[in-house]
Formats: sequence, C-alpha cells, structure tokens
Amino acid sequence: MIETIVKSSQSPYYEISKEDQLILSPVEGIVEHVFIQEKSYFYEWEPILTIKTASEEIQEISVPFSGSVVSLLVKPGDKISINTKLASLQDDLLVTGCD
Repeated sequence: MIETIVKSSQSPYYEISKEDQLILSPVEGIVEHVFIQEKSYFYEWEPILTIKTASEEIQEISVPFSGSVVSLLVKPGDKISINTKLASLQDDLLVTGCD
C-alpha cells in the first residue's frame, strides 16, 4: 500500500500505482463532510471530503486521479490530526483529458 499525503487540493503529492493508495490528512481538524462511499467510483479532482480546521477554514480534499474507494477510514465528526489515514483508494490507471 502506498501512503499518499495530500498537501492541498491544488497540489497533492501522489504516486500512480496498481496498489491501493492510502490518503493521509494534510491538516488537523474535524471531518465536516464525506462525499464518497466504500466501493463507489470517484473522478479526478472530485472532492472526497472536507475538513474544518481549528481556524474554521474548510479544507477540501481531492486527488488527481480517478478510481474506486477501497475503504473509508473516517466519518463526519471525527477529530483528526495531520497524517491521519482518511481513505484507501484504487487508481483506475485510465488516462483522461486532465492527465
């Protein structure tokens, strides 16, 4: 499993692999909304979830690839810290117009 640290929704660090990708939180806060479900498909740059920071800023988490949700590791209301495991995703390895 590859650990993926999302630095921001505009410039995340990630590696393309056939392995599951573990998405880690870039900030500390509370999970506000979760937009994906286990076993569902997501599109690149589609919001996966939002986190409300201590300064009341909403941080949107997205990744620059599409694929399926292997497992969801947080739910709304969960308190999280930096590098908390958020979700395990599987890249579909399809090249799209945004790649």
